[in-house]
Amino acid sequence: MGKHSANVVFDETNDENSGVTAALCNWIAGLKKEDIPTPVLERAKHLILDGIACGLVGAHVRWSEKAADAVLDYEPEGQCSVIGYEEKLGPLAAAVLNGAFIQATELDDYHSVAPLHSASVVLPALLAAAQVKNKTRKSAQNGNGHSANGSTRTVSGLDFLIAAVVGFETGPRSGSAMHGADLLLRGWHSGPVFGCPAAAAASSKLLGLSADDTESAIGIACTQAGGLMAAQYEGMIKRVQHAFAARNGLFGALLSRNGYVGIKKVYERNYGGFLNMFSQGNGKTPPYDVRKVTEGLGEVWQTTNIRVKLHACVGGCHGQIEAIEKLQKAHPERFAIGNLGHIKSIKVGLSGPIFAHDGWEPQERPLTETGAQMNAAYIGAIQLVDGQVLIAEFANHKMDRDIVWDLVYKTKCHHDTQFDKPNHGCGAHIVVEFDDGFTVEETIQMPRGFDPPITDEEIRTKYRKLALSAIDQQRMEKIEELILGIDRLDDISEIFEVLAQPTRNVLG
Repeated sequence: MGKHSANVVFDETNDENSGVTAALCNWIAGLKKEDIPTPVLERAKHLILDGIACGLVGAHVRWSEKAADAVLDYEPEGQCSVIGYEEKLGPLAAAVLNGAFIQATELDDYHSVAPLHSASVVLPALLAAAQVKNKTRKSAQNGNGHSANGSTRTVSGLDFLIAAVVGFETGPRSGSAMHGADLLLRGWHSGPVFGCPAAAAASSKLLGLSADDTESAIGIACTQAGGLMAAQYEGMIKRVQHAFAARNGLFGALLSRNGYVGIKKVYERNYGGFLNMFSQGNGKTPPYDVRKVTEGLGEVWQTTNIRVKLHACVGGCHGQIEAIEKLQKAHPERFAIGNLGHIKSIKVGLSGPIFAHDGWEPQERPLTETGAQMNAAYIGAIQLVDGQVLIAEFANHKMDRDIVWDLVYKTKCHHDTQFDKPNHGCGAHIVVEFDDGFTVEETIQMPRGFDPPITDEEIRTKYRKLALSAIDQQRMEKIEELILGIDRLDDISEIFEVLAQPTRNVLG
């Protein structure tokens, strides 16, 4: 559906002269604390805290250590910190590892309309950008041919927080403009696509770029966007794909701050534009709507629509977990561990995108940890057997239990159109039949955390529980104090120091 296609209908949804990209960038460059409601700033602090919790527990799981070993083997020393490691790397490499760690255990946030994990995209880019900006730089040589004294530039906590809000706003808006979860339905890993402009926007704000340079940064990021959802099966690379977006956005901002010019009007370009190209073949009318990038900008805050996970698996299966949980509470004897063998069949109804994403039948046993956390049948079986879906359920020694696989093989997933409505994509309908003919069913339209959202207090509780599995209490309390008071910090250097200290492998 390029610019010159005879089948294109040009209207306000794809107007190349709408000025949407420029309008977004002007908003980014001009955004001040006074423009952001206090509850949004507080929520952003807690989203940062949640992302850091995920990074702490993810830094030394097996696949994260594999990634770190590989990168540290070839990457030279740099100035940017890596969560849970004493080594420092260059900004792009540090962003990749930190993003991989935050996404490592599937406990990081998600957006229910435009699926992406915002913390794993925004925080790695900002942590690296801050240390690039924070370093001591030598000024130009003086008249005697000698360098003058260097000056240290510090990054304030308030600047970091505002930049995070910029990223939290930009990612979901970019995704909503191309029908959000539709990319998942077609096999794209949507978060690394939507995440590229989010990371570029956040990094540009922190680095103090002009609106014009921010537009270049977003254009450079968007031309690198991609991600295949086939990454969810055998390999480890799914954990890193949001980190690619963090790297791509940061790279765009670092190039642009030195005057390198990127794609302009990248959202609204008809030929080769970001929204047009990723909407190819979606069968939607209209294929995309460029207006949604700036719709309600500064009035409707997407930061408050970012969901915080309570289960260590793909967000689309949280409704399924909670439907099973309700059945377990309503029929404790039927679902007692000793009676699970009497289950004859389990039917799971999911939204179209989630069925395509997570409703696949396992072709191998055991699954990889990644595959298990992306498979509805396995996730449901874990809830039935263990009564919870947390990180510990995906330890290597638990991946091949007969009692779990017996239930996996009895599970059939299908597309249930009732969950294709906006904000219902993570719901589920469960029907369980026993061998004596007794049948129970349960429907969850929206899992916990949708309406109302998870509270800030609940996020703090989650943070403390996760952090204490990876670090000691004193360090846990220090990080919480720094992040929740980040807007009062003149210099965020202490955050880098406390994050870079070693962490434990939470899976042993």
